[in-house]
Amino acid sequence: MRRSSNAIVFIAAGLYLALGAVAGYATVNAVLLLLLGVHRYRSDRSRLSVVVIAISTLVLIVNQFALFVVVVLVSLGIYYFRARPPEFGTHVSNHRLFMNMRMEEQSWVLRSMSYWHAFGEIHMDMSLAVPEEKETTIVLQGVVGNVDLIVPEDYGMQVEASVLIGQASFRQIQEGGMIQRLSWKSPNYEQSEQKLKLQLFYLVGDIKIRTV
Repeated sequence: MRRSSNAIVFIAAGLYLALGAVAGYATVNAVLLLLLGVHRYRSDRSRLSVVVIAISTLVLIVNQFALFVVVVLVSLGIYYFRARPPEFGTHVSNHRLFMNMRMEEQSWVLRSMSYWHAFGEIHMDMSLAVPEEKETTIVLQGVVGNVDLIVPEDYGMQVEASVLIGQASFRQIQEGGMIQRLSWKSPNYEQSEQKLKLQLFYLVGDIKIRTV
């Protein structure tokens, strides 16, 4: 047991030195702090974890600005590819640097939408919403995001969620860590009176989908 622990320590130290020599120790330390911040945020939602995530992300942007620009451009390209307006009904589309969307306190109209943001927090309670169409598609994509969605139990759902670093959870399905992908479709989706497609993609994110 002690030998295996020592082996893990030596392997971790070797990887740290190797990655630090290639990418720079400031970048590696920022990634480690970012992972710790995301893990802490998932457990207690503390303000300290938010500060750690913000500072780590800022350090990564400063030290790897060219890489950050590439990631943003690729993310925008994928967003425009996926955010196709529906054939019928209205469709809301927008992209911005920062986003804070809270639709959880009063009745609102649920319509197809697609949003891209670099940093954002989105809370939607669809049990309070009045659907505009029988089938709604919601595309949310960004670099860093915290997404909390509440969906009525009787909705037919098709979910695609991907997070490079962080967590994606839906009902009893929970994926956390690095490169997480969640895919699920209601068995009675085609027969459901109200259908909802969720497409959620983040580089660093905490995605939570609940049903009521």
